[in-house]
Formats: sequence, structure tokens, C-alpha cells
Amino acid sequence: MVVSVAEYLGQRTDVDTYDITPVPAESSAQCPFMDRHCDKVEKGKAPVCVVRKASGTIWIVCEHRLCSTRQTKNIKVPGKTSPKKVDIGLVDHQIDILWKTADTIYRGKYAKGDIGIKREVTVPLTESDRNYHADYVMRNFASGSKIDEILLEMQGGGETSSTGSITRHIEKWSKQLNPTNSFLRANTSAGTIETNAWRRQQEQFLVKGNVVSQTGGKIVFAVGALLYDYLFSRFKNANLRDLRDHNWTLCIMAFDEDTSSLPTRGSIPLKVDTNRLLFTNYNTFVRFLTDQGGPCPELFEGEFTLLDRTKKVI
Repeated sequence: MVVSVAEYLGQRTDVDTYDITPVPAESSAQCPFMDRHCDKVEKGKAPVCVVRKASGTIWIVCEHRLCSTRQTKNIKVPGKTSPKKVDIGLVDHQIDILWKTADTIYRGKYAKGDIGIKREVTVPLTESDRNYHADYVMRNFASGSKIDEILLEMQGGGETSSTGSITRHIEKWSKQLNPTNSFLRANTSAGTIETNAWRRQQEQFLVKGNVVSQTGGKIVFAVGALLYDYLFSRFKNANLRDLRDHNWTLCIMAFDEDTSSLPTRGSIPLKVDTNRLLFTNYNTFVRFLTDQGGPCPELFEGEFTLLDRTKKVI
């Protein structure tokens, strides 16, 4: 497997009319996708937002790239040793992603002023001392709206294998006398790990979805195209009913690169991929996930090693 750096601190690498400038580690570089500094840079890491597979499909590798849920930031106060925590609003990118999400799931007439969101909302578990947090809760306050209460989870991508190869490549690029975009987007030996991305989400998806289902709301899972394809490979034979125009309770939607225009300087534009879109029943989907496989007596047959180091064949 190989991937290449597709976006570096919000600048796509496949445009050669300019050259991206390496960002100093642990600096206060501004994130283009939320109203605060880049977390990766502050931690001394390279600000790689997106990588691209050999097939051309993108894989988001920053948790804030699709639609950050952060609500606060720290700012320095003159004369004070400790920073002050202040609330932050939504930047244009977040509004764009949230509006595209709303425009996909809601019906009827509504405007941006009708769509409300809350970030990092606590989802309590009354039988446990542990709480979960929903990325977003979204509501449609337009008059006569039939679909309203939404719990929205965002998982654009995840980690890569052989991440060190990307790190070394970035270091080599940044030390060039004249760093070029063509050098930056050269292939590395890293790969994408879709399985880990889903495993991290699975428990929370099941628990939070159950809470929302019992509350009468709906759950929307917004993912990157590669993660959608991974999930689709698991449920494509489940014969899930298409409830897009009916009483759906679960929507899985994919965001992918918008290639309708030629690449230009700036970030990679994203769109909802209407070919990767599932509206179905949450409970039916969960039953399918938890009811895979069948009896397999062979598991408990064959050669066993006994604890006295002898063998037994069953």
C-alpha cells in the first residue's frame, strides 16, 4: 500500500502554481478548519490533514478536518501567566459541512437560520458511571418540519499504517533548499486502516444510537468515502430497506472529494457522495451487525495440547 500527502495545513498538494511553505514544529499555526491553533503543530507533529491512496481516493487523517467539535481555545492574556479559555464559534468550513449534512437529511423548506447545533453533548448512561459525548446534536426549527432531532457523529477517516514513513518524508521535504509541492505529494509506504476507524466507533455508535432511538430521535453517521466502503462491504448483503422517503432512524452518509472543478490553491473541497448514502432502520442495522456468523463445531475439535504437555485429538 502507498499513500501520498494530499493536504498540508489546509493546502492541497496537487497544485503547482505555488509552493507550500513548511510549518515550524510547536508553532501557533492556525487551523483552517476551526477557530483555534493546529493541534498537530502544537504537539510537534506535521500538519497533514489528508492523504491520498493510489486509487485517488482521499483519507482524512486529522480529527478536525471533516468538522471539528471543539468549543473553546486558550488565549494569552497580557500580564497573566495562565492562558484564558474562551468560547469559539463555527468557521465557514464547519458551517458548510453542517449545512450539507442538514440539506441531505431534512425535507421541506428551511434556511440556515432554522438549523441549530450543539457540540460535544453529554449522552448519560444511567446504569453506569461513564458518560459518552455526541459530536453534534442537530435540530431543524423550521415550521412544520417532520424530521427534527438528530444525533450526528463525524468520522472522516483515521490513522495510517507506517506513519513514520510519512513523518520522515515530511522532514526530508521541509529540509529541501526549495521545497516543492511535487516533492511533498510523492508516494510513501504508509497505508490506510479502515478497520481501526470503525472499531473505535463501534461501541459508541451502538450505545449512543440506542439512547437516541429510545428518545425518539435519529442518528446520522457522517464518514469518509473509504470508511463508508468498508461498512458497505459488511452490510451490502443484509437487504436493508431503503427508508429515505419513509420513517428512517439511521443515516450513514459519505463525504468525499468534490472533483467537479479543477484543483485550485487552497483546501480540498468536500461533498456529500449521493452514491454512498444509506437511510434505514437503526435497530435492523444493529441486529445485522450483532448477528453475523453461525454455528461452527469445528472450533472445538482437532488437536489440543493438554497442560501436562501431552496431545489429545477430538
